[in-house]
Amino acid sequence: MKRLIARKITAFDKTVEQFIQECKDSGEFDNDQMQEICFGFEDDLKMEQVKVFANPKFDWEQIQQIRWGFENGLTMEQVEVFAYPEFNDLQMEQIREGLENGLSMEEVEFYATTEFDWEQMFEIRYGLQNGLSIDEVKLYADPDFDADYMEEIRLDLKNGLSIDEVEEKYNL
Repeated sequence: MKRLIARKITAFDKTVEQFIQECKDSGEFDNDQMQEICFGFEDDLKMEQVKVFANPKFDWEQIQQIRWGFENGLTMEQVEVFAYPEFNDLQMEQIREGLENGLSMEEVEFYATTEFDWEQMFEIRYGLQNGLSIDEVKLYADPDFDADYMEEIRLDLKNGLSIDEVEEKYNL
């Protein structure tokens, strides 16, 4: 919020000022959440974008992930894939990074579920970003597999084992 105050308030549109004041007056946002909301306006996000994360159900770190998504050029449709309070900030980060690094919506939606923790999401995202097919990733994209086990299978696929060989090796 200090960065926001440092700017001349007169540069803000009255609607933005009113929105910020309404958020403050509601008593539903803590200082960290308010700071993230203000950063969104300071970084020239549109009101409709800020309204996506100006939600007291998100903690400040979740708000930050959503804000970064918009600031890094993600569309509303893309951000809406991870803008849910059920995802923690680390899960949101894995989904955001997949979208920012060129994964398709289909690929990201494959792992954008609360069934996976952030480390499992990382293994799935990393496999897709590094050339594994969805069919290959499906071999280890199982919420019952911990991230270390997923990594082991991912590396075997990356190192040239076929789907059949991986299925046989891991009794999948």
